[in-house]
Amino acid sequence: MNFDKQFDETDLVEVEDVPIFKASEQEIEQFLKDLYGYCVRLHNHIKAYSYLGFTHEEQTELFTYLIKNSSEPQYCLLRNITVARAINKDDDPSGNAVAEVFPEMESLKAYVKSLKAITYKDLLVRSAAEYLYMDGLTVNEITDELIAEKFLDEYSKDDDSLLDNHRKRIRRYISSFKDFDIIIDDPKAENYLN
Repeated sequence: MNFDKQFDETDLVEVEDVPIFKASEQEIEQFLKDLYGYCVRLHNHIKAYSYLGFTHEEQTELFTYLIKNSSEPQYCLLRNITVARAINKDDDPSGNAVAEVFPEMESLKAYVKSLKAITYKDLLVRSAAEYLYMDGLTVNEITDELIAEKFLDEYSKDDDSLLDNHRKRIRRYISSFKDFDIIIDDPKAENYLN
């Protein structure tokens, strides 16, 4: 899962399958490490921040923010795994905290399946829209920015305006983001990211 290989923006997104726990073949701790690594790779692949030109520092800040605040299943799992590993350090690793990981994996499987049904262009537009939304822009501002940056075409081949369609699309994306997924440029809110 990386963008090192070239892809056509019209290709469907390729994502590796979610790891499956096989109790007879691995310890729970190793499985949690593997699942954690998978979630990080999934983040890197579907957010495509390096492909979008973000610096390493910006990518790290956004990743940290999403781990703390996003309701997407890979971030929920990252939080649950961290808690499970901390709580179960001295206890039996099959405890309640670990049990919280498995139901969230079903959400992740459904999410990954939905990702495989979209194109890389859709993925890039959604990722850019999410970043702009977290930066506090409105649907109209996001749409205008994505058109200005050539992520979206302003007109169809027949010279019809695509603005309304793009705004509906961005509005649909935004509706799946949580209100708390907005990074506010406010000195008092600086601790919100930490």
